[in-house]
Amino acid sequence: MTKKFLLFAALLLLPTISRAQVAPAGKGGNQQLYVGATFSDFDPDYGWQRLYGIGVYADYNLTPRLGAEAEMRFHRFNQLSDIHEDNYLIGPRYNYHHKRFTFYGKGLFGVGYFNFPGNAAHGTYFDIALGGGVDYRLTRRIYVRGEYEYQIWPGFVGPPDPPYTPLLNRPNGLTPNGFAVGASYRIF
Repeated sequence: MTKKFLLFAALLLLPTISRAQVAPAGKGGNQQLYVGATFSDFDPDYGWQRLYGIGVYADYNLTPRLGAEAEMRFHRFNQLSDIHEDNYLIGPRYNYHHKRFTFYGKGLFGVGYFNFPGNAAHGTYFDIALGGGVDYRLTRRIYVRGEYEYQIWPGFVGPPDPPYTPLLNRPNGLTPNGFAVGASYRIF
């Protein structure tokens, strides 16, 4: 009778014992993953209007200081003559933590998509983005962000159509830049 009772008690406690052994392993390491969304206000460096847009990003930190960021931005609001820009970027990120603040700098690379006036043409260009900002920890899992980003599109050229040629004489490419605010959620 006592052997059966001990076996029954051990089986009841097994999930608790197993969970106690597994939980620390799940919390180990410095790796962290955040996913978030932004609203941005950018100067497209083409024309005189500012473009507003939405975006998504993911930050993956390998150590407390070093990580990577991937972002997509869609500057589609406040268009004049159908001019808009989109970005698909990824690259390294450096973090500095102070209390609830994380200050960061990043260097991203990827492609920028540009739609020319009146839908006359569109193109995809190599895009370099340098930026920095701050993430503020609201709760254990929720962060808010403010950042500035300066982009360089070195190969930007426009369509050869005569009405647009004077506007597109850009030997140094295109340099969109602007600000973004957003929020993220820490996955792990």
